[in-house]
Amino acid sequence: MVKVYDVSEYKVVHTMRYPAPLLSIAISPDNTHIAAGMTDGTFSIRRRDPKASEEREGDDEREALRQGAYEFFATGMLGNIGEGYVRPKQKSKPEGVPGEMKVVSQRKKKLKEYDRYLKSFKYGAALDSVLRKGVPPTVTFSLIQELVHRDGVRMALAGRDDVLLEPVVRLLLRHLTDPRFGEMACDMASIVIGLPLVSDMYGSVLGQSPIIDVLFVRLQRKLAAELRFQHEVAKLKGALDMVLATSALQQL
Repeated sequence: MVKVYDVSEYKVVHTMRYPAPLLSIAISPDNTHIAAGMTDGTFSIRRRDPKASEEREGDDEREALRQGAYEFFATGMLGNIGEGYVRPKQKSKPEGVPGEMKVVSQRKKKLKEYDRYLKSFKYGAALDSVLRKGVPPTVTFSLIQELVHRDGVRMALAGRDDVLLEPVVRLLLRHLTDPRFGEMACDMASIVIGLPLVSDMYGSVLGQSPIIDVLFVRLQRKLAAELRFQHEVAKLKGALDMVLATSALQQL
């Protein structure tokens, strides 16, 4: 909010309201424009039409400057030297508040770290950026799904040592039985512990890192238990379908 006071009586003669707190404000030399910058990134310019008396005074001063009259300099009508003359701009069609022009800066959307890596086809670095603490699993598995679509899962998993492989295996252990990510986690786990790929991707790691060996054993057991559980669920679903179908036939 900006309040305009009459300095002779210290009374408020005008109030201007803005949609956000102000950071800076400036007034044009001819007192016809007021510019304000706000905290939400908006730059507002408001214009007031000068009174007829103000326009006549301005015309007299400019005419005296052009003529170079001695009376103009002697009587002190020159005003503040150096301010110059600001030519009034053409009126633009107001939008919103009459007399106000807004210039909103379009900020360029900043990409996330994993988006930048994906853009440059650095799949391994993109996967590492979502395996850190504090990253929601929805973001992590969304990136894995994007890697699946790009056929880049094996590229992201290849060439990892025990330090870089550990967060991958721990992620699979945490979410292997999660209904939201179970199918994707099982597919990724089958790639990690699949026998045809071990010798190519992790032959230098297996047997050298006790932590990775323990995690691999846990992952393999958990994956086998989950597969057995899904088989039992499928059998139960088939039995329930038969019972429900028989019940429906008896009601007919």
